[in-house]
Amino acid sequence: MAMRAEAFHVQPLSLTPSPLRSTEQNLQLPEATESLSRRKIIGQFSSLVMFPILTGATPALAESEEAYVRTPSPNDKFKFSYTITPPPSFAPGNKPLKTHLDEINFSIPDVRGYTLGVTVDPVRIASIKDFGTPEEIAAKVVTAEVNRDGVFQVTLAKDPVEDSAGCYDIEYISDGKRGKKRFGTRIYIQDGFLYVLTVQSKEAEFDEAREKEVQACIKSFRPL
Repeated sequence: MAMRAEAFHVQPLSLTPSPLRSTEQNLQLPEATESLSRRKIIGQFSSLVMFPILTGATPALAESEEAYVRTPSPNDKFKFSYTITPPPSFAPGNKPLKTHLDEINFSIPDVRGYTLGVTVDPVRIASIKDFGTPEEIAAKVVTAEVNRDGVFQVTLAKDPVEDSAGCYDIEYISDGKRGKKRFGTRIYIQDGFLYVLTVQSKEAEFDEAREKEVQACIKSFRPL
């Protein structure tokens, strides 16, 4: 289903690290369910690259549309599902350590610094607006990122927006010991689940073609 693209404008928000404020202090989020600690839900809004973990959920690839569909197995306690169309040549992987209810990471074999990941966690709130406005959530994301070890500065690349699909889109640039990186994030809350997509690219490689590719991927992401 096609989604209306939102217009972005440069947002002049830039932060440098403040060692006096923890990530938990920066992100004043509502309490999560017993399956998700407050620390974990806060972690959803940081810029950590989402590496995969395969739970009982069953992924499927719709070849005609090149869409990746994630659905639960009949025995899963938590019933969630979503679809996303990764850029060409991206393939899912897995991870031995579980840090979210569900995690999938996509990357291109032998290509470093260009990845995307999707995480899913249960939450008690019913709407993304209960977390705050797009600007408030973007400020929390930026502050959480800038307080990560080795990060020098974080700047919003575009104005955060609420998409017509009812989600928030946030794009920012993180400059640190490992170089300058561009992050694009889409956040949904639907039917008791927090869905977070994060796409990461080296800033030096984020040209017009890659930006178009990333935006198409972000717009394709939605819960089912």
